[in-house]
Amino acid sequence: MTARVAKYTGLYLTGKTPKTQPYMFGIKGAMLFPVIETVSLRQARAFEKTVLSVVDFTQGLGSPAKKAKWATPVSGQGWKGFWIPFQDQLTKNDNKSKDASNNVEIADIPIGTGCDMVVLAIHGGGYIDGDALMSLNYFKHWMKSAQMEQQIKIGIVAVEYSLSPEVAYPVAMNEIIAAYTDLIQNHNVSSKRIVLFGDSAGGNITLGTSLKLRDAFQELGAPAGHILVCPWVRSSDPLENSMFDFVSTTGCEIYTEAYIQNQAENMHSPYTSPISAPTLAGLAPMLIFIGGVEILRPSIEKFVAKACAEEVEVTTVLKEGRSHNYMLLDDISTPEDRFEAWQAMSKFVVEAHNRFQKISA
Repeated sequence: MTARVAKYTGLYLTGKTPKTQPYMFGIKGAMLFPVIETVSLRQARAFEKTVLSVVDFTQGLGSPAKKAKWATPVSGQGWKGFWIPFQDQLTKNDNKSKDASNNVEIADIPIGTGCDMVVLAIHGGGYIDGDALMSLNYFKHWMKSAQMEQQIKIGIVAVEYSLSPEVAYPVAMNEIIAAYTDLIQNHNVSSKRIVLFGDSAGGNITLGTSLKLRDAFQELGAPAGHILVCPWVRSSDPLENSMFDFVSTTGCEIYTEAYIQNQAENMHSPYTSPISAPTLAGLAPMLIFIGGVEILRPSIEKFVAKACAEEVEVTTVLKEGRSHNYMLLDDISTPEDRFEAWQAMSKFVVEAHNRFQKISA
């Protein structure tokens, strides 16, 4: 770790780091990279659990009781997760509480109600780690921004899918499909009100899910769109480590192996390697975020080119000088980065909602 930090500092002092990457962002990435590069799966889980606990504490979500003000457990046949209903964060409560959620019994708000659009969220974590509420604070701010900037009410269903290597593909994907099916068949949520959201490995599962829905579940209907944050599309092109991103090629290989478990048919399946799908035609519009210095950038841009060539509507947000999943991580993004992302996502959801209203008229 010390050597990598020293090397990055040397590059920075000689003007060889990206001009758009703040020094402290690069240093934090340099400190994180050796951890991701060298630890076992068990150690990676322990490390991320500690990090997430610290993050939750600093964001005021350090206890189950505080999270319960925003998210309530839900489940259906073949899946479980949390329902994060829309809450009015702009109107002041009578008791002048700073927490707009204090007077709301969210367990009494049925799934899919009280909102214009439903986001089905699939978290990242390399298939082996993370949890459904790891981005809860981010979602809170996004929902508030969407209400303030676009007058759109968003509710979120965050799926607690099974992790690898305890289970392999396609278990996690099937759980997402089960949640999607449940929303439509049992909660009266039109597929055109559902936007799929996935970051990193969650973006991979999101795309695999959407391809599977297109190929085998046409009766459910396609979702209204996809929001993909630095998705892992699994290009056949080799990855290369970078001094400016915390993601490592070794980590990508280990995590993918845990998910696919060396099954040849899984390795080359379009549902685990979306970029290798014979065609992406027919998929719903996409909003894709890319970190300018992340090692996944070339593969994501290749995926975008393929999608556009096959007439999928794609909007990209490329943030120069930022690493993987930058917008979800306060330590490697600025408030302006996050606000820009909330605006782009809210606009995308509004456009999806407008399409839904047209077909419903």
